[in-house]
Amino acid sequence: MDSLFNRRCLEVLHASSVGDFFKHLVDFTQGLGFNTFGAMVVADHSPTMTEFRTITNAPEGHRKEFEDFDRGRIDPVNQHCKLRSSPIVWSRQTYTSAAQQELWDRQAQFGYRSGIAFAMHLGQGRHYMFGANWGHDRCESVANYKSIIEDVLIFGAHSQAAAFHLCSPTRPDPNNAWSLTKNELEALRWSMDGMTSWEIGRKMGLSDCDVTLQLRRVMKKLRCGSKYEAALKAIKLGLIEAG
Repeated sequence: MDSLFNRRCLEVLHASSVGDFFKHLVDFTQGLGFNTFGAMVVADHSPTMTEFRTITNAPEGHRKEFEDFDRGRIDPVNQHCKLRSSPIVWSRQTYTSAAQQELWDRQAQFGYRSGIAFAMHLGQGRHYMFGANWGHDRCESVANYKSIIEDVLIFGAHSQAAAFHLCSPTRPDPNNAWSLTKNELEALRWSMDGMTSWEIGRKMGLSDCDVTLQLRRVMKKLRCGSKYEAALKAIKLGLIEAG
C-alpha cells in the first residue's frame, strides 16, 4: 500500500464532519480516475421500514434520481449490492442484460457509463454501499481492474466507519423529554412492522379505534404527519428501538 493511499484511508477514517468526509471521498475517487462517487448508509428498522442517507457528488440534474429509493429497486447494480458483498464492475451491458437500457441511457448523460460498486452488510440492520463511476465505457472484466477493485474495497472499509459515525440516519437525541405512554409506544412499535390498527389491537387487547387514537396522539405529541414519520422520530429520540 503506497503512502498516499494509506494517508487517504486514515484521513477518511478520522473525518471530523460530513463536509470533511465528502472531501476525502472526492480526493480518493478522482485520484483513481473516477468522475463521480456515491456512498449510502442504510438502516433497516423493521421489515417494512428502511431509512437511508446518501453522500454523493452526482451532478445536480441526476441527484434526485440517484437518491430515489424506488429506482434502486430496479437498478441492477443496486440489486447486486443489496444481495451480495462481492464487488461488481458494471457497464452498459449490465443494464441491457437486466432489461434496463433506458435507465442506463438516463444516467449516461450525466456521466454514469460504467463503474465499480460494492456493499457491506453489517449487524443490527446496517448496510453501507459505495460506488465509483467512470464517465466513459469500460468492460466488465473483473480481472482487468483487480488492483483498482482492491483499492476501492480497502478505502470503502475505512470510509464505512466514518459514514456511520457522521451520516447515520438514526442518531439518538439526548434531549429526550417526550411524554409518550407505554401503550402509545407499543402501538407505534407494532405499526413499524406494517400491522393494521385491527392487528395491533389484537396484540394489545384493544379495539382498532383505540389503537388509531393511540397512534394519532403519538403523531400529535411528536408533531409528525404520519405513523412512518413518527416511528422514525421516536427511534432518533431513543424512545423505541429499531428491529
